[in-house]
This record gives sequence, structure tokens and C-alpha cells, in this order.
Amino acid sequence: MTVLLLIGVMLLLAFLGIPLVFALLGAALTTIWVYRPGLPLEIVPQFFVSGVNHYALLAVAFFFLAGELMNAGGITQRIINLAQAMVGHIRGNLAHVNVATSMMFAAVSGSAAAGAAVVGSVLGKSMVEKGYTPQFSGAITAASSVVGPIIPPSIPMIIFAVLTEQSVGKLFLAGLVPGILIGLALMGYCYYLAIRHNYERGEDFSWRRLVVATRESAIALLAPLIILGGILGGVFTATEAGAIAVGYSFIVGMFVLKELDWPGFFRSLTRAAIGTATVLVVVGASAVVAWIIADLQIARQVSSLMFAISEEPWVVLLMINIFLLIVGLFLDALPAIIILTPIFAPIAMSMGVDPTHFGVIMIVNLLIGLCTPPVGILLYLSASVIGTKPEGVIREAVPMVFILISVLLVITYVPAIVMTIPNLFYD
Repeated sequence: MTVLLLIGVMLLLAFLGIPLVFALLGAALTTIWVYRPGLPLEIVPQFFVSGVNHYALLAVAFFFLAGELMNAGGITQRIINLAQAMVGHIRGNLAHVNVATSMMFAAVSGSAAAGAAVVGSVLGKSMVEKGYTPQFSGAITAASSVVGPIIPPSIPMIIFAVLTEQSVGKLFLAGLVPGILIGLALMGYCYYLAIRHNYERGEDFSWRRLVVATRESAIALLAPLIILGGILGGVFTATEAGAIAVGYSFIVGMFVLKELDWPGFFRSLTRAAIGTATVLVVVGASAVVAWIIADLQIARQVSSLMFAISEEPWVVLLMINIFLLIVGLFLDALPAIIILTPIFAPIAMSMGVDPTHFGVIMIVNLLIGLCTPPVGILLYLSASVIGTKPEGVIREAVPMVFILISVLLVITYVPAIVMTIPNLFYD
């Protein structure tokens, strides 16, 4: 089957250590050579450029920069203080603070990797000093960072919305409850471990400390409210919201909190440029692969195969989930979304699944791959930041991955969890 050649070549090149963008292009060229030998290769750069030539993708650059500015502007520490005031009194306090910080940082940055790096560098090391094992500290940091692109703003949701011509604002709202559900599930697991291993409690809960921490962090957490409120109110688009988030982050960091200086500003620009370029070259290469999938009618082949096994929607959704979980073992979330959305979105919609609901299913599924080896970038990043070996972090992360999969199945088969809030604002 064509799709096996395409994915097989891509994975082979990736295993050989070739950068992802070239692995994607190599797989595309191989497939063209086998199935369309007379096709002029000039078409490849044309589709590459057209893949990134989309107005909505400007939001990727803006949200990258906004997250960098917020981090450099001292907002991160205020978020951690708020999380400590909210959940620091629960047994296993630092583990809960880790998860809560990841959830709130997700509303600021929208990046899983940024969340793991920031939370791991601050809280991960503190957890080790307080008696938590480095392996557990790395694992909970990695697992909780998955919510970064689920709770809005979210770069994968922007990409999915561009591919399926869906509302970015609706997808943002659809990610709220699943992201919170993942956080609560992980905190439940942390509480179970805290009871089992008799982890310490933090200071007693204090309304005064909570009020003070909320006041100090309010200016930071106002950013996601401005973004969502503006989009839902029709004041600006998602791309314009990203630009406003950049301006807000700069003003707050430079003139209000006064922790952002000009050297920090230029470092943020550099990091955001590198991050944006990394994403967009992968988007361009993935657009070439997506065109091949459409040209060779791979979506129809996969659809026929699935419906030959079963036409029951719950069975087909289960097969899609299993396939995506396997893909997530080897492929990063963004290229997987671009390549596989043209295949699976039409299948899901033909069964009556709302495209926004399916988008959340797909994004959550592929983000779980960030915590599963052999790719599992969050596992290796968290281990590196905390200073431990990835093997131990991977072992500790296994039950957390099963928790993430359990939440995935819940949001797959209970659409109301995903769609209730978006349906309040969109017809």
C-alpha cells in the first residue's frame, strides 16, 4: 500500500538520524519516484511554499514570541507562587504544584517543550531536594507538560484549524475541559503516590496567601483571558490575538513588572525565531506529503480498509486512536497532524463526528507521543533538565501514560466533555 511506503521511508530516514524535515521530503520524493515517475520535481518546492503561505500561521510566530516574553518577563515565578498557594497544602504538595503550574503555564505559552523546560528547571530540582526521586520528578514534569498545547493558546490547534477550515476559537475552547481533566487525573495519581509513600504536606492552606498570589499573578493570567475574550467576542482573529499577546507581554514585562530588559527581549526574539522556523519548515515539508496523500487517494484506501473491518463508529474511532498512538511513538505531533488529518478527518466526519471534537481527539492522542519512547521528547528534555537518566524517567512515566490514554478514551466517547463549552459560543 502507498501509505506503507510513505511512512516506512519516513521512519527509516528518521531512525538514521536525518532531520525530520528532510525525512519528510525524502519520503515524499521516494513516493513520487515510485508512483508518479513522470511528475516534474518543481512541484515539490511549490507545495512546500504554499504549505506555509497561510495568514493564520502568523499566529504561530506571535504565540511563540509571546510565550518567550512572558517567561523572560518574570511571569513564570508568579504562576508558580499561585500554584503553591492553591494546591501546596495537599499531601505530595510539590507534585501537585508541578501539575498546576504546567496547566497555568499552558495558558501562557501553549508549548509542551517550553513548559517542561521551565517547570523542570524550577520545580523539578526543588522536588528532588525535598526527597522525591529524580525519576518521578522528571516523569510528572513530562506528563503534565502535555497539557501545554491542549489548554489554549495552542499551535497544533491552529495547524488543525488551517487544514480543516475550522474555527480556531472553537478549537481553543474545546481544549479547555480535556486539558483540565488531564491535570486533575495526574494530580489524583500524585495524591495516591503521596499516601502510599507518605510524602510531606506543605504549609496549611491560607486564604491570605492565595489572595496575595492571585493579585501578583493576575496581570500574567490576564493574557489568556484577553486572547480568548477577544476571539470569542469577534474583536480580533486568532492571528491578531497573537500579535496583541506579544504587545501585552512586552509592556507587562518591560514597564509593569520591570523584569524584562533589552538583552532579554532580543534573546526572546532569537528563540522565538528559531522555534517558529523549526515549526514552519516541518509544516512546509508535511504539506508536500499531505498533497501526495490527496493525489494518490490514500485517504480513500485507508477509509475502505477501516470500513471493511467495521462500520461501527466506536470501533472506527478506536482503530484511529490505536493507529495514532503507534504513530506518536515515532513521529512528532505537528507533522503527524498535517500528514494524517487529510486521511482521518474525512473518515470521522463521514460518521457524524464533529470536526472540532475530532481535532481535540487527534491532538491529545498525538501529544501523548511526546511522553512515549523512542521519540518522547518531553521525557528526554525533563531528564536532561533535572539531571537524571532517561531510562528511569521512562519507567516512572508508564502509569502516567496509561492515565493520559484513559482520559483520551473518555473524551473520545463522551463528546459533551469536549463540545459543551464551544457550543455555548458557536452554533
